[in-house]
Amino acid sequence: MIEVSVIIPVLNEGGHIHATLDELSRRIAAPHEVLVVYDRDDDTTVPVVQERMARDERLALVKNTIARGPSGALRSGFAAAQGSKILVVMADGCDDLSQLDAMLRMVPGQADIVAPSRYCPGGAQLIEQTSWIKKSIPRAAGWLLRAFTGIPTYDPTNSFKLYSARVVKELPLVSTVSFSVTLEAVVKAHCLGYGIIEIPTVWKDRRHGKSHFKLGRSILVYFPWFCLALLRGRFLRLPHRWFAAWFGVRSASASVAAPAPEPVMEEAV
Repeated sequence: MIEVSVIIPVLNEGGHIHATLDELSRRIAAPHEVLVVYDRDDDTTVPVVQERMARDERLALVKNTIARGPSGALRSGFAAAQGSKILVVMADGCDDLSQLDAMLRMVPGQADIVAPSRYCPGGAQLIEQTSWIKKSIPRAAGWLLRAFTGIPTYDPTNSFKLYSARVVKELPLVSTVSFSVTLEAVVKAHCLGYGIIEIPTVWKDRRHGKSHFKLGRSILVYFPWFCLALLRGRFLRLPHRWFAAWFGVRSASASVAAPAPEPVMEEAV
């Protein structure tokens, strides 16, 4: 039985995928599968993964048939996943995979979603060649969202997350642009009362290649989910059952009865 499904959305990551797959193999002891989700057949990642699939039955390629881009890729991966836990990581080595063992122990006993955060105490974002605006806007958006809605993470747009599969399978996800599905999933889980735990993480910028993240477009597609979260916020707080009826899901019950304690770690320098 597969316990963990790892989803990696890719776009021409042939030069990075080997290192990421090697580290995942070292870090995950539980029975798992790794789903590499791609948009186009000429993606440079595809032949690299095909070569590895011949000697690793846990590895599979999934064609994104929903919408080109990371949101469509993640939704395609969610649909194909067979594990009871679903982990999303990036192919470019930016995520701290040394945290995986601790994260996997938290779901489902402590949380329905584990959200590593660059912006909470102990977290850090190691970016050198990025503008001040690109560094500051995601941080400010995360703080505002938490302040006004009570979502228990300062970094809801970080794609590096671990989900209980039942949550992802239940949520009616519709996002198709940029990484907006990540915020959509967190906001809808918050509205339905699922347990979310934030842990600090150190995020590293890619060493090679070019990021395809577009900040301006992302802000526009994130905004509707910010507005939705306000309906389960600090000033207006609609009942979970209303959202369950709105989203068309069976229930709004969470598996976690109480929030986890705040992580105690040193402030990153």
